[in-house]
Amino acid sequence: MAKFASLVVTEIEKSYQKGIRILTWIFVGLIAWPFLRSISTNNDLNIFYGAAQRLVSLENLYSKPYSAEGWQLYYYYSPLFATLLAPFTFLPQFVVTHEVPFGLFILKILWNCLNLYFVFQLFQFVRGLVNPPKKKAGLTFWIVLALVSYRWIFLNLLYGQMTILIVWGVVRAFQFLQSKKPKYFTGLAFGVNLKILPIFMVGQLFLMKQWRAFFITVSLVIAMILLPFAYLPFQYHVELLQSWMMNINPFSKNHIVELGEGGFIDFGALVTKYLTGLNIEGEERVAWFSMGASGVFITTQVFRLLVLSSCCYWIWKFRNISDEKKSILLMSIFMASIPLAFPHQRDYSLFMMWPLVLFIVKDWLMSAQGDDSTLKSKLDFIPTWIKLGLFIGAFLMGLVVFFEALPFDIRAWISGYRIQGIGGLIFLLFGHCYMNWKVKHLQHEKTI
Repeated sequence: MAKFASLVVTEIEKSYQKGIRILTWIFVGLIAWPFLRSISTNNDLNIFYGAAQRLVSLENLYSKPYSAEGWQLYYYYSPLFATLLAPFTFLPQFVVTHEVPFGLFILKILWNCLNLYFVFQLFQFVRGLVNPPKKKAGLTFWIVLALVSYRWIFLNLLYGQMTILIVWGVVRAFQFLQSKKPKYFTGLAFGVNLKILPIFMVGQLFLMKQWRAFFITVSLVIAMILLPFAYLPFQYHVELLQSWMMNINPFSKNHIVELGEGGFIDFGALVTKYLTGLNIEGEERVAWFSMGASGVFITTQVFRLLVLSSCCYWIWKFRNISDEKKSILLMSIFMASIPLAFPHQRDYSLFMMWPLVLFIVKDWLMSAQGDDSTLKSKLDFIPTWIKLGLFIGAFLMGLVVFFEALPFDIRAWISGYRIQGIGGLIFLLFGHCYMNWKVKHLQHEKTI
């Protein structure tokens, strides 16, 4: 009998491994689409490459916009990032495809490969965190996680974005939170230096009193800001830092009333869209209400304070729960807030909700797994009303629908009315409801 049971288990595991291999090859094949497309078209890497060219010529990176597909876009990233890309500007300048010079062509290939490495590392992190069972339930988990991850990975590869790097850097820092080695916090620090957004996560380290991790990360950020002084003219780098600070100043008018470009999905962009009656470049005008710049500023700051307060609340709520995944769970709700709380965010930034989505998918599909004859408490299952709210939010923000497959007019309407931002807001709201359930679930587990 034991031998027969062993054979059954072996067959189940073989079936599981076969399913994983098929899923992996399908996923890799689908990833090849944005990988190749991004190399031959304009995306944000064109802007970054242009900034590196200006840096080599000792020009200001931030004073003038860069042309991209008819748009005039500014460079908002750090001087250090531009210096890292400078070597690619010394490669031959012959055009490979669609006005993409050879140096930029190589940069795009390398950046996409690096992003795929980060994606691989993130899925390895999932394997260690969740440890899905090697049977049908585990395969279902991987299929669903791949489906809800794909569009965000697609967008970040296609548009040459930094979000995958930022998510990887944050996850790695919180995965090795107790480590004394600076290498585990380098990705988080570089993300802060690069795009400022993960500074919210450094704030979480402070609020959680993770002093070693906090001071290591802050020290690395300062070092990265100062590093270009070692090889750039002193006054030139001072000028770059001043211009950079002016461009990323969250209190500047263009970061409060977001009119220059369409398609933003953050809370400030939603307020600008629906409550100001102003014309937004490339979008239909909505005149529900006529709120001035001061009203937009106050509304968005109140929202940000609410976001910070809610995250602080979860740190307090989880204080007496001794779960090894607690820090990563708290990280997930902090990071999920960034795309809505920070200005000038687009749909690809929603990938920062991925860790929270991971926990939700795991609990939605795999909670209360075990012997079906065992009586299970209601606290072992996410309530239906929370699932419904999460699904509506996921649907509207394109987590369960591949918007890029829809006709252009529908996609333009989704973008123009910032539907993905509304979906993200709904998902975050019900994400907090999920966190409340999670606290009760963990407390219930502790008592049985």
